[in-house]
Amino acid sequence: MESNKYIEELTSYLSNLTSDERDDVLDFYNEYILDAGLTTEDEIIAQLGTPKQLSRKILADYSIKAVDDATAGVPRYEPKSKKNIRMIWLVILAIFAAPIALPLAIAIIGTIAGLLIGVLAVIACIFVVIIGFFAVGIAAFFSGLAIIGQSWSTAVLFIGGGLAIFGLGLVALPISYVVVRALIQMTANFSRFLYNRFVTSKNTAKEAH
Repeated sequence: MESNKYIEELTSYLSNLTSDERDDVLDFYNEYILDAGLTTEDEIIAQLGTPKQLSRKILADYSIKAVDDATAGVPRYEPKSKKNIRMIWLVILAIFAAPIALPLAIAIIGTIAGLLIGVLAVIACIFVVIIGFFAVGIAAFFSGLAIIGQSWSTAVLFIGGGLAIFGLGLVALPISYVVVRALIQMTANFSRFLYNRFVTSKNTAKEAH
């Protein structure tokens, strides 16, 4: 049967899911195809999209669920920020595969990409500033040590200032980590909003017909 061929190809794209998740998905779409009376591959594709398109939507849905589980405190095996980054990527792929106009898809992905570039720019700036704190602090500290025999007061000023600046760098590290996580979360939330607005709603309406 052509439906079996479709399901077999869909299965090959779902390797990132657990076996239980994959079985649930395949059972659902097997039943959906049977209940809808879709007998040819063309009919299935017209209703669900190609196996690759459908798999991208499925993976994005599961990735969003994984982030929601992490937020709700469900045990997880990788950092939430990593889940968010994966979700953003899968959402981008799902939007490209979604049955929406190409200019709209490009605009949506351009918006997400712009946010990601902004986040990367902030991360780069934070990295430069923290490295600067450490470099200036270390330079001032060793400069103070170098002149300790010439001017005790100046040496103490340099050493104390160097330690203070180095300490500011250490304080900035956890603050920077929180800021970066918040920016990634913001981008992930906005990506999920766009996905739900332009992909999930359209697929739901399409399946209802």
